[in-house]
Amino acid sequence: MIYWFYRLLAGFVRLLPLKGAYWLMLRICDLMFFLNRRGARAVRENLRTVLEGQGILPSRYILDGCARKTFQYFGKYLADFIRFRKLTADGVREHVSIQGLEHLEAIRASKRGAIMVTAHYGNWELGGAFVAAMGIPIRAVVRPVSSPALERIFQFFREQRGIQLIPLAQAGVGIIKALKRGDVVALVGDRDFTGNGRPHSFFGRPVSLPRGAAWFAHRTGIPLYLAFATRAPDDTFLFRIHPPIDPAQVKTEEEIQDRLVAIMEDTIARDPCQWFIFEPFWPAPDSPP
Repeated sequence: MIYWFYRLLAGFVRLLPLKGAYWLMLRICDLMFFLNRRGARAVRENLRTVLEGQGILPSRYILDGCARKTFQYFGKYLADFIRFRKLTADGVREHVSIQGLEHLEAIRASKRGAIMVTAHYGNWELGGAFVAAMGIPIRAVVRPVSSPALERIFQFFREQRGIQLIPLAQAGVGIIKALKRGDVVALVGDRDFTGNGRPHSFFGRPVSLPRGAAWFAHRTGIPLYLAFATRAPDDTFLFRIHPPIDPAQVKTEEEIQDRLVAIMEDTIARDPCQWFIFEPFWPAPDSPP
């Protein structure tokens, strides 16, 4: 059922002009905001923690408005995911401004590969497509969805954009092979899907975060970059690549992880409505992280 709904929706989104596609997805996600009470409540509470972690005591009005905006931004993300096919460097530059191009050039010149970490923020898929469009091989670690048919569609879309995939279940071996080839390996750093993460303070509250990126960087000596594609008010994007966290200078896995988390916090704090987590992110106060 979900598969056929997605196919039908994708057909409409491709037929419409971009503004029409955004309008359709905004209306659908507005409806989901009002119908999906559990998801809306989770987004509100996640936003509350992000704001309180910055010393802001948010009003109910602000939380409601930001939560609805999160659903709307996600609708635009879905429209982009469906519409953006194989991208050229010139085509990407029509939609994406870049900050930190010198870091991509350093990755290309080194031929050692790199570890690139992002979050479920902005348009992480477009960020990977941008790297691929610049002629840099990139492989993303992904958690397959429950529907094999739907997963094949997602895989096809990503491969059209030049992004090769490493299934989460094969991440260890896949990452090592990719780095040996000199590829960029992309991971998300804000969701512990394996249950092997460790508690870390995130916006002032403990939560289990994945440590794979820091682990691989520490043991391989390969630099780790954080990169985020943030939507601008005019629906273009700023792709920001932060300076590398170099294991030659940052000696411990714990310090690598601390720096990674600090950059994620700073990015999400700039526009928390673009952080797409629709489940309770932090454990309840009486539960272990």
